This record gives sequence, structure tokens and C-alpha cells, in this order.
Amino acid sequence: MQVEYKNIDPKLVANEIRNGRSLESVQKLFGIKFKSEVQDLYMKGLAELGEIPKMDFKRQPPIAAMPKPSAPERPMVRRRDKAALKPPMVIKTANFRTIGQSGSVTLNKALLIEQLGFEVGDSFEIFREDDRVILQKSDSPL
Repeated sequence: MQVEYKNIDPKLVANEIRNGRSLESVQKLFGIKFKSEVQDLYMKGLAELGEIPKMDFKRQPPIAAMPKPSAPERPMVRRRDKAALKPPMVIKTANFRTIGQSGSVTLNKALLIEQLGFEVGDSFEIFREDDRVILQKSDSPL
């Protein structure tokens, strides 16, 4: 399904953004309802201007219509042998962290050094175990 945006030329949107306008201001300028529509028009405009290769913006068929893969695809999750792990030492702090809008989590000096016992220059691995995120001190960076 091809979506049309009120006959807005994608090249005009791309030029406005390339000239320094923000997505929000372009959205208001052209009366576009969603920021994702501005991004879509921007990508189409760049393709029409030859700045990026042409892309197919047509909708993919539903998953049921796609052929099934021969081997089941599984997400790659690194599991550790429970016997090889040291007994877990859980340190609970009164501080809670949330994932920010950009997807980042802040781990500051007060938390890492003063509360969790890391030292300046320490390296650590980050991995997931069930619903936990584990910071494990390592000998050297990978």
C-alpha cells in the first residue's frame, strides 16, 4: 500500500530539512499530522534527489504469507553455565534508573564507585540474565 501525503513533494521536504529546519518545523510548515510521515517524506525525497539509493516503500506481506524458514530462528542470547558462575552477590541501592528517550541509562560515579564498589579504570561486561541486567567486572576490555 502506497501512502500519499496530501500531494506534498518529498523533494521539498528533503530540501527543507537539509537547509536546517527541524522535523517539527517541517511538520508544521506542510501541515503533516505525524513526525513519522515527515521522516518518510524525507527519505523518499533523498531517494528522488539521488542522495541515497531508491527504496521500496511498499508494505511487506503478512508473516503468514511468507515462507517458513527451514531452521527455527532464535535470538542470540549468551547463557552462562550456572556452575561456572560465582555465587551472586546482590547489592541493592535506593537509586532507580529508567531508560531515557534515546535508550540510554545513566550510571554515574556515585553509583558505580561509591555504592557498587567499582574502581576508576575498571572494565566490566554487561549481559542479561532473565529479567536482570548484570554488570560483571572483567580483567580487560574486549
